[in-house]
Amino acid sequence: MLMLKPPITRLGGKSRLRKQIIEMIPEHTCYVELFFGAGWVYFGKEKSKVEVINDIDKELINLFRMMKYHAPEIERMLEYEFSGRDIFEEYKNYTIDYLTEIHRAVRFLYLISQSFAGKGNHYGYGTNTRPCPQIFYKNVLGDIKERLRNTYVENLSFEKIIEKYDRDYTFFFCDPPYFETAGYGFEFGEKEHLLLRDKLKNIKGKFLLTINDHEKTRGWYKDFNFRNVEVGYSVSNGNSGRRKYKELIITNY
Repeated sequence: MLMLKPPITRLGGKSRLRKQIIEMIPEHTCYVELFFGAGWVYFGKEKSKVEVINDIDKELINLFRMMKYHAPEIERMLEYEFSGRDIFEEYKNYTIDYLTEIHRAVRFLYLISQSFAGKGNHYGYGTNTRPCPQIFYKNVLGDIKERLRNTYVENLSFEKIIEKYDRDYTFFFCDPPYFETAGYGFEFGEKEHLLLRDKLKNIKGKFLLTINDHEKTRGWYKDFNFRNVEVGYSVSNGNSGRRKYKELIITNY
């Protein structure tokens, strides 16, 4: 199967771990991603009978919803754009309340793809890398649209998604914001992590969770199965921002 590349990048994306994660996915009927982000695992794995992608970021979920239903119009609007600092700042300063859902999706896609580390805050540039060009090409969203066609796209809290979709044939892939790691834009502290742990402890289905290797995260999930992995991430400009981090893959199977 051809692995699709997500149309955006996100902090903590699973590009380097997705092959290993996909190999660990058990048999299931319903596949659920609680924290979708860029969707590296979803876009890389075989289709499941039923698929659900969820994220609390309204703009992110609006983007994928619009790709599902209006990909050609998004491509048409971006076809004559180019990577420019002034354009980036203009999109960044738009008041989204006055934009249509399609315009919001175009704005979000532009900001994420043309910013450093996919954060959407600062215009990304380099002397040995080209600007992210694929969003300006025609017919690049077709495969993404097809992949989303039979997927439920949700914008709810993770606990509500677990309550709605948990069955003995459901598999949850969980990639929450890492503990004590800044830069996600949403509050996800110890309280939220413990709520997630308590919800996962009592599900009927199966789960695979990825989290940074930390004394507390090990303690929270001590009753489950662990796999230790090392992953290299770039979190800032320069070599000092490129290093290996220890992570855990945790399962209840």
